[in-house]
Amino acid sequence: MKSRKNSFNRLLVVSVLFIILQAGCSSAVKKPHLLPMKPGLGLSEISNPEQFPEFRDDYDKELLLQSIDNSIEYLKKTKSYPKAFSSIGFTPEKQKETLEFFREGYIRCKNAKELNDFVSNNFRVFQAIGKMYEGEVHFTGYGTPIYDGSLTPTATFRYPLYDKPTDFKKPYFTRREIEERNLLKGTEIAYLKSKLEAYLIHVQGSGQIRLPSGKKVYVGYAGNSGHSYTSIGRLLVLDGKVQEEELTLPVLIEYFDQHPDELDHYLRQNDRYIFFKKVPHAVPHGSIGVPVTSMRSIATDKKVFPPGGLAFATIGTQRPGGASRSNEKWHAEKSFFVLDQDTGSAIKTPARADVFFGIGDRAMYKAGNLNTYGRLYYLLKK
Repeated sequence: MKSRKNSFNRLLVVSVLFIILQAGCSSAVKKPHLLPMKPGLGLSEISNPEQFPEFRDDYDKELLLQSIDNSIEYLKKTKSYPKAFSSIGFTPEKQKETLEFFREGYIRCKNAKELNDFVSNNFRVFQAIGKMYEGEVHFTGYGTPIYDGSLTPTATFRYPLYDKPTDFKKPYFTRREIEERNLLKGTEIAYLKSKLEAYLIHVQGSGQIRLPSGKKVYVGYAGNSGHSYTSIGRLLVLDGKVQEEELTLPVLIEYFDQHPDELDHYLRQNDRYIFFKKVPHAVPHGSIGVPVTSMRSIATDKKVFPPGGLAFATIGTQRPGGASRSNEKWHAEKSFFVLDQDTGSAIKTPARADVFFGIGDRAMYKAGNLNTYGRLYYLLKK
């Protein structure tokens, strides 16, 4: 979701759900302790193939191929790649070779066994060290919302999105200061019907606005105020307003629908403010400058994971606050290959990953309900 370099460099920059929560829970079993390849990086190479996950793919084949092509284009053109990743083999050239080789082999594989054997025999496998170096990664989801709106204020559409101000510098003013002093007057680019909808576009970093004429306007990330991000969902949990294990985006929306008088109180505790610009493309782009693809693009902390890289995710259904999320009989509810193409200011550490679900209400609903734990692996051709 990083401040974003383009239309999808959002606060996502976060996740639909990370508006919601940063959470953890206890486990009764002893977990593996993974060591990073290099201090500061989020990967640990698995040397024993018997410890590899079962490589299978539960989502659309064509979308994966499309997402691979997008990463290849990025790796062809990138001029400044983090040297820390190159030191363990993740150079742009090697990753491009990895993606091209994987793409050809993936197409040839006729069944799940062939796919698992192909990956296990031909790739080095690096596991995300996760939380406390125990391999556990908190997965949430994000998407691109579509909201009704207007380019001019009306009785219905009163809550603006703003362009970056001419006096912008970091750090800029806090959210409270901006709103109480009306500091962005004159930089409005669109208006929405609710303050919460406007805030959710802040969280996503981009959105589609459906005008009364039926035409759509696309807005993308233009910058942020430079202050730290505070999750309003997390604040609701801390205040005892919502139970941690029940917190999803729909629950968050329902709470503020029932308690509209509390919205400003919680929003203004998040000092970070997002600025927008109109963009020409309907498809959101990630932090590496390529389109993000439904269920095939993830957002991670680019300080610890390699941009554009090929990864493999296994996720369960356990929510934070529930029973043990990791044990010797770990069962992956879903497993799928992804490309690391986005990031977010709330997506920090090797223990976080955000899955892009797509555009519109259905995608946003599914994304808002993903709040679980899993494991994340990165692949590099031998």
